Amino acid sequence: MKNKLVVATSTLVAGAIAIALILRPTRSISPLPELGTPEHIPPAARAVIRSRMQRHGEQLGNLVSRVVVLDYDGAARTAGEIYDEPTLARPLTGDELNAVLPERFFVLQDELRGEARRLVAAAARRDSAQLAQEFSVLTKTCISCHDLYLHGTADSASGTSPGRQPPIE
Repeated sequence: MKNKLVVATSTLVAGAIAIALILRPTRSISPLPELGTPEHIPPAARAVIRSRMQRHGEQLGNLVSRVVVLDYDGAARTAGEIYDEPTLARPLTGDELNAVLPERFFVLQDELRGEARRLVAAAARRDSAQLAQEFSVLTKTCISCHDLYLHGTADSASGTSPGRQPPIE
């Protein structure tokens, strides 16, 4: 009789745990937001640009995590990967993809590489204030490029990097 009671109680407890696990609220992991669709860029060109920029988005997400926790080596490595990414070349005659992109895109692409290089240097010095500053300017460059991609405009048409002052002559 005692064995039957232990088995019955154990079965009830196991069943209650199973039901609790099945009915527990699950944490919904919301997908990362995606950049909108620019209507002024042809679909074929958008597809090529999107495939090239997916890795860039992953790198930037990784960089955010590394900078925030002051993982200097990881931040330097990730910023170095951004710097080393192949760039889109300025358009040549008959180059449909690159001709869709305005000159400002290529200026911002160059600025992004420069900011990535400066971020690597700040991380190598383990200078948290400068790391934060360089990361801030790098992300402003990203936002300017996204604005240009989506709307055909950028926040800074002067040719200087967002957040950087023009050189004093």
